[in-house]
Amino acid sequence: MIIEKPDPNVVDLIYKSKSNSEVKAYLMSDIHYDSCKCDVDMFHKHLRMAEKDKAVVMINGDLFDAMQSRDDPRRDPDELKQKYKVSSYTDALVIDVSDMLSKYKVPYVIGLGNHETAVLKKLGTNLIDRVCHDLNKGGGHAFNMGYYGFARFRFHYANGGVKRSKLLYWHHGGGGSSPVTKGVISTARQAVYLPDADVVWNGHNHNEYSLTLNRVGVNTSGKIVETLQHHVRTAGYKMGGLATGSRHGYDVEKHPAPTPRGCMILSFIFTKKAVEIRTQALLY
Repeated sequence: MIIEKPDPNVVDLIYKSKSNSEVKAYLMSDIHYDSCKCDVDMFHKHLRMAEKDKAVVMINGDLFDAMQSRDDPRRDPDELKQKYKVSSYTDALVIDVSDMLSKYKVPYVIGLGNHETAVLKKLGTNLIDRVCHDLNKGGGHAFNMGYYGFARFRFHYANGGVKRSKLLYWHHGGGGSSPVTKGVISTARQAVYLPDADVVWNGHNHNEYSLTLNRVGVNTSGKIVETLQHHVRTAGYKMGGLATGSRHGYDVEKHPAPTPRGCMILSFIFTKKAVEIRTQALLY
């Protein structure tokens, strides 16, 4: 795999593939790694799986929780892990997460979430820029993609002659937790203004779904063709709501419903005729 960045918000993942080969990407978001409510064991399990599959790991925001700075209204001393109880709080977060991710020999495409942008606004430091810098300096491959972006998966047939691609769009997400719709209603809106995306991926509200929308058009030869647009949302790794067992605090007051935990495997099956897309949720 070769990774290129033709634009600050576009990344190209280029594969030379044999016919009937499979390429995987692990889609993750809302890890909140430094929170005492993060399911760290599950997160590491999925990183090991990605390493074994030789897959790219894509993190769609909120790698950090980062809510324990002095003036954060969500701050709760009970949720601060002992190793982060230092005056250089954000430095400790970056060092720990960088060391952790560097243990896995996978390329990382990492985006910003609302937790990272809150730190950027309040403290003037970009946590994801710093993590990517540390990983790249240590010989790894990591790319900061911002709050949204596009990833083009480009497949070149190893023996030449056939080139195909699929386009993934992601946005960390915004708004509330959508307790009834789980955010699925946004798929209808995004399908309108993202007509070229084969996969549309959101995070943020800690829910999970995979939904496929069918589309009909006419190709250049005048034939009616059917295409698919896949919409996915990744749940993340933070225990939420009543499942935490907490009697008080931000999560219990704002998001009482428990949410799933895990990630999504996005698979591309490359053949001479087409590239098939499959999704698989990895949940607890």
